Amino acid sequence: MTKQWTLTATVLSLVALLLFGIIPSAASQSLQGIQWTTFEEGRQRSEAENKKVFLVFNADWCRYCLKMEKETFQDPTVIAYVNRNFVPIRVNSDRQQEIAMKFGVRGLPDTRFINEKGEVITYRPGYIAADELLKVLKFISSDSYLSMSFTAFLETQK
Repeated sequence: MTKQWTLTATVLSLVALLLFGIIPSAASQSLQGIQWTTFEEGRQRSEAENKKVFLVFNADWCRYCLKMEKETFQDPTVIAYVNRNFVPIRVNSDRQQEIAMKFGVRGLPDTRFINEKGEVITYRPGYIAADELLKVLKFISSDSYLSMSFTAFLETQK
């Protein structure tokens, strides 16, 4: 009886900690959303934390940018994965034209992945649905891009 009481008390304590936000969880991260940073801050964090950058170029008038914001970037799994594995940077191409020109952005939305040294790994123009973005995020964060194609990576995920 004492062991069962101890187990029950432990489980209830953990549930209470999760509910009150003392232990961070994917659910609490998704309520906060992707923790976007400015370009300058993000580059500094990337170097300091030795993390890759998830860089998104957008604009207020861009219909597919808004669609990504409302759908893709609200997906709890995407939010948790990006916040945990990348330094997320969002750049408004209209307000920060010099950064967009530096990266040769031609259309929006435009998503870039940058390694810890500041070098562009790859980019993906256009709208990306949450399920597709998760595949790309895993491909990049696992460093699989160094040894195989994206298609080959997808085959290993089946």
